[in-house]
Amino acid sequence: MTELPEPDATALAHSERLRQQLIERMRQQGMLSFAEYMEQVLYEPGLGYYMAGAAKFGDEGDFITAPEVSPLFGAALANELRGVLVHTGGGILEFGAGSGKLALSILQALSDVEELTYTILEPSAELVNRQQRLLGDALDASLFRKVRWVSTLPESFTGAIVANEVMDALPVERFRKQEDGVVQLCVDEHLATAARPAGDALREAVLAIENDLGEPLPDGYQSEVCLLLKPWLASLAQTLAQGVVLLIDYGYPRREYYLPERMQGTLACYYRHRTHDDPFRWPGLQDITAHVDFTAVAEAAVHQELDLLGYASQSAFLLDNRLLELTERESVQSTGEMQRVSLARAVKTLTLPGEMGERFQVMALGRGYDLRLQGFSSQDLSYRL
Repeated sequence: MTELPEPDATALAHSERLRQQLIERMRQQGMLSFAEYMEQVLYEPGLGYYMAGAAKFGDEGDFITAPEVSPLFGAALANELRGVLVHTGGGILEFGAGSGKLALSILQALSDVEELTYTILEPSAELVNRQQRLLGDALDASLFRKVRWVSTLPESFTGAIVANEVMDALPVERFRKQEDGVVQLCVDEHLATAARPAGDALREAVLAIENDLGEPLPDGYQSEVCLLLKPWLASLAQTLAQGVVLLIDYGYPRREYYLPERMQGTLACYYRHRTHDDPFRWPGLQDITAHVDFTAVAEAAVHQELDLLGYASQSAFLLDNRLLELTERESVQSTGEMQRVSLARAVKTLTLPGEMGERFQVMALGRGYDLRLQGFSSQDLSYRL
């Protein structure tokens, strides 16, 4: 077990309230599927990880996202978004804006776009408050007025939809393959793993994975599948009248996701910049994520009549969107050697294979959009899906 710093008394009391709520629910309704458990510990109003008040992002939180590393990430992304806005005449919709730093860097990079509208879909009132404080303090009034917050997807949207590290937080079902079939891994009232025969939806999802792989998963193989991915993509497809969806997350094509060496799946927990594998430790205080099956994303998108416009590593996508040019410009304007060193370090984190560069992938989906996206000029890995 990874050595973790002990939460303070207030945080432990918060976690215990959520724990008791989970236990009481299971005493009344029986064990939870893992997706039900994950949804509650992440999104339960007032108690779930993303819905309560503790810091989550950046140095003081539990993990670092690309927008926290450097505003260069958002500036490079804005280079792609600018072309989409010119072609569609639409706006930008960010799905789950986290700390607000991605919105800030995109808005600053596109401050010259007069008709720009920036919509943030954020279900967490606590995160909305943080985003509003950050953007309100950093932007001038005219630019801040271009931002609006919504709690549900608009009925129709034209322009660009951005979802950075959203799919990895969608609740997943866990399963284990056995000789007699597929077992669903659930959660009992002791907050421990329990097993039951998989229902039709999970069993069919695992069978579809095996059919695509061309062979059955080995006995004892344990992993996860996101059954919510299809309805989530369907909601985006229903919203998008014309434009592009940019999805940025860590994950693999299916044949790499379900490799034999990944016998325990990809589920991971994050607490104070430490990774561990116990999703039942301190519920409500830690993030729980799973890698994204990008083949499943592409399949769901095509089923919703969206076009696959490109799939590449984050590194290739950012470099094709002039990340180095942006860095050089910042370096020239920097006031000292330490700032230039910091810029170089940020670029390495965003692009090197051992950092975020290859672990994170970018997928573009579109509707009624026939222009080439510059982020896939040097690399398009769609053939691997």
